[in-house]
Amino acid sequence: MLHADPELDALLNAVAPRIPKWATVCIVSEKEGKPEFQWHDYQETGTRTDFWPASTIKLYTAIAALERIKEHGFTLDTTIQFEHQDKDGTWHLDCARTMREMLSEVFRRSSNEDYTLLLRVCGVDWLNSSFLTPGRGFQKSALMRGYVKERPWVYMREEPQRLRLSSADGTRTHTLDHHWLGHSWSQERGCTVIDVKTGNMTTPRDLAECLRRLMFHAQIPESERFKLSQEEVDFLVHGGLGFTGLETQHADSAPNAWKSALETLFPKARFYHKCGIINDYSLEVACLDDRANGGPCFILVPIMQAGSATKPVSGGALTGQMSLAIGQWVKKQHP
Repeated sequence: MLHADPELDALLNAVAPRIPKWATVCIVSEKEGKPEFQWHDYQETGTRTDFWPASTIKLYTAIAALERIKEHGFTLDTTIQFEHQDKDGTWHLDCARTMREMLSEVFRRSSNEDYTLLLRVCGVDWLNSSFLTPGRGFQKSALMRGYVKERPWVYMREEPQRLRLSSADGTRTHTLDHHWLGHSWSQERGCTVIDVKTGNMTTPRDLAECLRRLMFHAQIPESERFKLSQEEVDFLVHGGLGFTGLETQHADSAPNAWKSALETLFPKARFYHKCGIINDYSLEVACLDDRANGGPCFILVPIMQAGSATKPVSGGALTGQMSLAIGQWVKKQHP
């Protein structure tokens, strides 16, 4: 259920008041041992798509790529060999990566190369027709482009793709081919930023809902869960075996909502996040869980039309200020 809160709106209005902002907050409570979710959208921006999602959507491809290989009986310990086909029909080997490496690097340092490879694992047609759908929790999202243009990582949609999946012990292999059929999923769903035909798009609510389904996988109805095992969900959330998941405060992951912001209010909380920033947009999808210390648990998606090129205060710092305002509002309701 959606709730409007004038106090939250006022607190966010006060942050860089002349700069456009978007935000969604989901407060998690518990009733009879089950989580309950209360949604708040800042000035009805939760369903808008008129911003660039930057690297936050790497979370989508991480989950989707795991689901994609699982369809064929493969796991986190799979190695994937990437190939593309030239116009003359020749197949070229690009590179090989393990799933754990790609997922970890997306979270640890927001790797554009590994995000693009994960997009190649999915293929834009399968990703948009089978994963980014309302039934899976994505009301208005579409992904069409990778974030690198260089070989061996680049995903040129017009090139047929071949993936060779290998199990960790080498006893099982599978070849998966896909070829974009030319449909613009972003244009169909109303993309307006960067490029209407090949842009990436989502909403604050879709980002928050994706994180909600991941963070509370074991506690939500089975119909809402991603098609992942608990082990796979735990890896995405916590990492492990030297790999990084969403739970990180590593400097490379740019936790703008945490540093000098939410950590000042909830210093012992556990923090999970995926940030995104370009020249003129900055945003974050995050979950703060302070329940072990008697505090609140909430998901937040602060977005600012200000980025790495914004002066005198960068967009990352401004989304930190938005996060602080959200945290103050949540803390007031959960003293």
